[in-house]
Amino acid sequence: MTGLMRIMHLERTGEITTAALFISAFSGFVVAYQYEVAAPFVSTTAIETVIPFGAFWRSIHFWSSQAFFLILALHVCRCAGIMDIFCKTRRGRIHWAVISITVPLALFALFTGYVLRFDGTGQAAGRIAEHLFLDVPFAGTAIDRLLMAITDEGLNRVYVVHILFTVLCWGLGTWYHTRRVIMKRDIFISTTAAALLSGLLLYAPIDLPGQNLHLIKGPWFFLGIQELLRHMAPLLAGIIFPMIPLVVLTLLPWWEKRRNAYAVLGLWFTVYAGATIVAVLR
Repeated sequence: MTGLMRIMHLERTGEITTAALFISAFSGFVVAYQYEVAAPFVSTTAIETVIPFGAFWRSIHFWSSQAFFLILALHVCRCAGIMDIFCKTRRGRIHWAVISITVPLALFALFTGYVLRFDGTGQAAGRIAEHLFLDVPFAGTAIDRLLMAITDEGLNRVYVVHILFTVLCWGLGTWYHTRRVIMKRDIFISTTAAALLSGLLLYAPIDLPGQNLHLIKGPWFFLGIQELLRHMAPLLAGIIFPMIPLVVLTLLPWWEKRRNAYAVLGLWFTVYAGATIVAVLR
């Protein structure tokens, strides 16, 4: 594949990512109109009965958010394929660092979306995440107060963080990354059509809260961590191990032998994929 074709494919995934984020944010605004932080599970289920076509809107928000993160990850991988462009200047390296930061922001925004519905999966995921943050030496309490604080404040902090991180994804991923994003009409129409189809055909999952939390499996991207927590210390399995790919990605332009960096990333993804498969089959 020539360099021009690679850049064209890169622009295309960038446009689809932006379209998915726009649809996720818009449908999230519709869903948030009925959502109440004080009664998260009740208001989440009420969305499907009170808001016209509520189940449809909630499904669009759920699946477009999943698509946004997955396509963003693909876009970052494709950006890594033209790493030489970012390595030419200091500004380019900083630009790459900003791109890589959007991945954990998007992931945590997606994670807090699971927590906010506060069903069985959301409760279990929130409880595990809060315990992991508190296990961080010295700064654990401060991090928990900044991002979660479910025990002390319910979901108030999580709700604010969910909105804030979504806004940051938009700001860093579109305004800073491209300065302007002009989506082609066919990209926007096809992405919107896919979102509408998913809203019609695929139901956004939700389960009962407070029942057998120790048996509940978390979000699909969290299953590997849940499995690793069975075999490692919480700090290692839940904080240090997940930070490895984020640090490697951010420092990639400064890495003299990038083959070693790609080898580290490949090994990490192999281990995490294996842990995820074990968790699914358990």
